[in-house]
Amino acid sequence: VENMESIKVTKQGILIEDLTGVRCTNCPDAAAAAASIKLKDEDHRVVILGLYTTAKPFAIPFEGYQYLSTDAAQNIGSNIFNFSNILPGGGVNRTPLSEGEPLNVSYPQWQSLANRFADDSAIVNIDVSHTFVNDSTAELIGNFEFREDASAEPFVAIFLLEDDIAHPQYYSGGTDYDYIHKHVVRKAYTAYNGIPLFGTETGLAIKGGGLKKGWELIIPDYVDAAKASIVLVVSYNDGENKQVIQCTEVKLK
Repeated sequence: VENMESIKVTKQGILIEDLTGVRCTNCPDAAAAAASIKLKDEDHRVVILGLYTTAKPFAIPFEGYQYLSTDAAQNIGSNIFNFSNILPGGGVNRTPLSEGEPLNVSYPQWQSLANRFADDSAIVNIDVSHTFVNDSTAELIGNFEFREDASAEPFVAIFLLEDDIAHPQYYSGGTDYDYIHKHVVRKAYTAYNGIPLFGTETGLAIKGGGLKKGWELIIPDYVDAAKASIVLVVSYNDGENKQVIQCTEVKLK
């Protein structure tokens, strides 16, 4: 890219990962904390991943309802956040509160962590579009433009989210049989921690570098496409450095 000024400056996305379960009494409070941060986000930069882990007993579905847990959610909890199957858990942009501390941050601290990224511009811009090949298949195109050098190899992860799923939920007062679950991660189209954005050509993750990349996404029949969205997460996957450098969410329909 000869003229860097031609690349639109985009603010840093804010990824909230909410490790949760349907039989976890404190999990609705964590979900509310994440929703509050998103509600106050006038720039539409906050993306929430509702990560329903397979941790027992929290994951046991209520009879007659869908199983919301995924292996991807469990792997993120175990391998990125080291959550020891204790819920709720998670964090913001895979960033610790201070250097050397764990990435798993208690939900009352998510807002202050999100505030840190409020004025940050992103080192990479993502422009996403998609078209439907047929009723169950979408072609996703991502255009990635680096405004600054990456400090490690960037990885990209793609998730399918579904909103407004009715499923009972434990809470501090008992069981809420009318609970509506939001931004539930239903599927990961990549490895849970992503795949190398550039493949073998890692030298492209520099100021002015970038690429356009496409994926064919099969939408499972158990997901209501009208309530679904696709999330792209670009992050590092370098030892202790798992930082999210950009994220974006697009409605499927």
